[in-house]
Amino acid sequence: MKWIAKKRTNSVLGLNLADGQLRAFHVARVKGALEVVKSTTAALTLDLQHPEAELIGREIKNHLDAAGIRERSCVVALPASWIMSQHTKVPELSPEDLNSFLQLEAEKGFPCDLAQLQIARSFCRVGEVAYVTQLAVRKEQIDQLAAVLRAAGLKPVSFSLGLTALQEAVPAAGAGHITVAVEPKGAALLIAAGGGIAAFRTCEATIESEAGENVINAGVVARELRITLEQVPVELRAGLRQLALCGDEAMVRQLTDSLAEWADTARLAITRAGAANRALGEQLAERLAVVWLERGASALEFLPRRAGRWSTLLARYNSKRLATAGFAVAGLLLVAIGAFGWQEFRRWSLLSEWGAMQAQVTELETVQSRIHEFRPWYDTTFHNLSILRRVTECFPDNGSVTAKSFEIHGISSVSITGTARDNAALLRTMEQLRKAREIQSLKVEQIHGKAPLQFTFSFRWNSNSGS
Repeated sequence: MKWIAKKRTNSVLGLNLADGQLRAFHVARVKGALEVVKSTTAALTLDLQHPEAELIGREIKNHLDAAGIRERSCVVALPASWIMSQHTKVPELSPEDLNSFLQLEAEKGFPCDLAQLQIARSFCRVGEVAYVTQLAVRKEQIDQLAAVLRAAGLKPVSFSLGLTALQEAVPAAGAGHITVAVEPKGAALLIAAGGGIAAFRTCEATIESEAGENVINAGVVARELRITLEQVPVELRAGLRQLALCGDEAMVRQLTDSLAEWADTARLAITRAGAANRALGEQLAERLAVVWLERGASALEFLPRRAGRWSTLLARYNSKRLATAGFAVAGLLLVAIGAFGWQEFRRWSLLSEWGAMQAQVTELETVQSRIHEFRPWYDTTFHNLSILRRVTECFPDNGSVTAKSFEIHGISSVSITGTARDNAALLRTMEQLRKAREIQSLKVEQIHGKAPLQFTFSFRWNSNSGS
């Protein structure tokens, strides 16, 4: 609607709060061009996920005030480690069916309930074939970040993936581009093709040397890059011709030497993304602000939508409440009368159906009674479902521990793999399993990862132990 249209934004604050560092760039339109008015970089003493959001926000506000930055509207680069991704081929469907299809794919691909995720989608197309990459962030992390920004007196207008703001990181349809960002605390891999994001992945990139310095673990980064590239569909992979490296300068040089032979074999030209003499976090904060002012809303948005002004007014002010109540009562009466009429009709139709099938049902009941008579060993205990029910009762209801696979070997050996939000939640679940009398010889096979943990455990089922 015209009356709620917003004025063109003339300035915005680009923020990057990853790795315990505050990087802020105030970008504004000056004489028709975009310029950095003020900027600041500072180390934060508290982690972004610290429960006291007010303390973090106050620290950020103090740094901004010290730098003389008064702009309150901000675009924020989410930490790359927060983002999960899932890739899917898109069939030809209507918009409504496509949305339902992507929700089902997200339920299968992400390790937690969709109600706990904020999801953004990036579509890719090669010819008549379409793909979509769904990127998700936990809502609790989004809410925590929003609380921190409110405490700092800031108004977020966009939460986005910082790497997408780099020039040529996500080129137009037809071109392909691989971006690898290496920093002392990790690496991020972004593969763009077909006009969208084809894959996104983060991994540990550094190891500590004998001198106590962080050095690039080029072998791990190269392995993760090869794995990620192989997971990209062949149609999208065919257009990839450029591998851009950015981040810590020393690590970029080491990685360039390590990837040179493989890149030549894969027909990828290695280039340098961004400015070599600036920290990557600073470049991302500035580029996010510039792109926001140039294009408006981000193509990959994680900021939850707010309720519209018109719907809020309707909900707050209702001048015909009594009439609405009267219509509601009349509607309920009509629904009740219709329900009773429908019940009688269904009762009559079901009696008619029963009369038509009574002879066949009687015959089947006779056959069933003979089965029970001559096959007393007939098993009606639903062995596998009993195991699944007992295990489900031991898992927490809040979704902090979820199972992704459940395998029963023979009649007593059970193996379960899944994810846990943290180690404490997994330990509580294991304790509940040990309390079940039917579950014996519970053994943890494997645990790896951090947030979330990925685990595998097995046990022996003894149905004769009772519950």
